[in-house]
Amino acid sequence: MYKEIIKEFHQDFKEKQILKRDINFPYDILKLNKIVSFVWPRRAGKTYFMFYVLKKLIEIKKIKLEDIVFLDFSAFLDKDFDVKKLLEDFYSLYPDGKPFFVFDEIQELEEFSKSVLYLFNKWYKVFLSWSNSKLLSSELSTQFRWRTYDIKIYPLSFNEFLNFKNIDQKEAYTSKEKWKLQNLLTEYMQYGAYPEVILVNNDNIKQDLIKSYFEILLYRDLIERYGILNEYVLKYMFKKILLNTTKEFSTIKTLNELKSQNIKLWIQSIYNYLEYMEDIFLIKQINDLYKKNRKYYLYDVGFINLTNKNNFWQRFENIVFLEFLRKYENINYIKTNKWEIDFVIENKVFQVCYDLNYENFEREIKLLNSIKDREKYLVYFNKQKDLKSEDINIISFFEFIKLI
Repeated sequence: MYKEIIKEFHQDFKEKQILKRDINFPYDILKLNKIVSFVWPRRAGKTYFMFYVLKKLIEIKKIKLEDIVFLDFSAFLDKDFDVKKLLEDFYSLYPDGKPFFVFDEIQELEEFSKSVLYLFNKWYKVFLSWSNSKLLSSELSTQFRWRTYDIKIYPLSFNEFLNFKNIDQKEAYTSKEKWKLQNLLTEYMQYGAYPEVILVNNDNIKQDLIKSYFEILLYRDLIERYGILNEYVLKYMFKKILLNTTKEFSTIKTLNELKSQNIKLWIQSIYNYLEYMEDIFLIKQINDLYKKNRKYYLYDVGFINLTNKNNFWQRFENIVFLEFLRKYENINYIKTNKWEIDFVIENKVFQVCYDLNYENFEREIKLLNSIKDREKYLVYFNKQKDLKSEDINIISFFEFIKLI
């Protein structure tokens, strides 16, 4: 049985069209005895990124196509998986081969850790992916006693979005018709960055896909996984975050709002629900640099469509955050009683303004000038002409991408 699966994958892989991702894979990790796991949001393209890495490994002659043993356990019919039989069948096909194991949706295999550790202890290379509805990255690391190395996969960056649209980045950025690039960015902000959503052209289908992703996250990854009984509270909290993304979130205020609706709830439940939503990569918390306050951003701005609100200023700040998230571990903000700085990254501060004009320019400049001893940047989507500053770097989103 395993022979047919191995050979069928090799044939299919030759014909598979794999679009480029801009995620850096640390190829040196293959020199170590580590289980490589591909993690993060559902439907973000973990499996196809694994395929992209395999393709690159073949191109740079680190492995051969015949070495790859790929099994998708979500479609694996035989519950009595036998890892020793798998090895036996591989070597009967390729006696001089060096098997490279790629296991997709590994959580579907009962007691999968025994099989994976068996291969690991024999120094075979293993790639894993799984579903957050049954397994979290932290739980996987615990099961394998920290023998894993996580590769973080996000929904598509704007540059990857251009790749998936078959648009040459160099031509897009150097074209004199900047409105075309801005229209693409508007589409990116409108429908988000999930690969499947980008690859369809029908707006109704895009919206249906976004709704279906949310329902899977809500019912399978949250309610089912964590045994949440109060669905209304969970939906209320997420809607509140959708409407207030980029703004500070108050747990006390949220608790009082729910109590005013005669809903009995402990404040710890609010904290738990927020933590659950972070665990499944629905939202991401960042903290005030000097206080205990927090804000939440979405892993994909397409979910804002669930509120029927355009809020492009909100979407714009969120996608700037996501560009940071792909490259930096520590992202903060600063807020006082009078003003707020959107992002603090190392020795730099960033203010984000969707539409920079004569009316708001002085206010934004004043806010940034209140910060001392840091490089200052003002990132915009639209800008009226002749707005300049000697002390602050005023850059478009497209210049921002190149900067970071």
